[in-house]
Amino acid sequence: MFPFSSHQRSQTNCWRRHVALVGATMLSMTSTTFASSPAVAGTKRLTIDTISDKIKNMEYAVRGKIAIEADRIKQELAKGGNNADDFDFDHIVFTNIGNPHAVAQKALTWPRQVMSLLQLPDAIGIDHPMVSQMFPEDAIQRAREMKASLGGSGIGAYTHSKGVRAFREDVAKFIEERDGAAPGSVDTENIFLTSGASEAIGMLMSAMIKDDSCGIMIPIPQYPLYSASLGLLGGHQVGYFLDENS
Repeated sequence: MFPFSSHQRSQTNCWRRHVALVGATMLSMTSTTFASSPAVAGTKRLTIDTISDKIKNMEYAVRGKIAIEADRIKQELAKGGNNADDFDFDHIVFTNIGNPHAVAQKALTWPRQVMSLLQLPDAIGIDHPMVSQMFPEDAIQRAREMKASLGGSGIGAYTHSKGVRAFREDVAKFIEERDGAAPGSVDTENIFLTSGASEAIGMLMSAMIKDDSCGIMIPIPQYPLYSASLGLLGGHQVGYFLDENS
């Protein structure tokens, strides 16, 4: 165990008392709520009848019936035996999601090299005397820049809710160069970094769908995330077909 100072022990004990008080309060509130409820003791509170209707009506084809059946068949093939003999194939290639590594596509080397250096302690990473023999110079330089931008906190710490400012500045500069815009014309404060497109789409739709009178136009065919999110949020899908001639 790590040694604690008297001040740290005092803070820890204070924190424990606070947690205990909160826990007791929540238990008291829960007991009161349950006591006043006419529900029969021992019955489940969360059932298919009590969950949100929006959850029940939402459809997400990426993880829908076909994917579920494919997963079942995969398990049958893995077991072998008579059940596996019922199929004219010996494996399944899942293409329901964009998952290139699952179909044997090799990973891009450079981003993984940079990530490795970001995760390693400096002494065995960017500052190791033989680092240039293990990693290319551009990966080392990029890792140094990113570590400096993180302010020494590393990649495991929380950042600004919009993302690390230096990274957002890089994105703003990229947009300016790509679109031929004047330097400094893209406001860094309007750049939000998310952990993938799905999170960004969900955030935007949550802000746009005020009530069930709202709809969003989406192309047909569409990525199931759009229709699933609309169903969850109570909005309407307004589909339109893509016509290359117009």
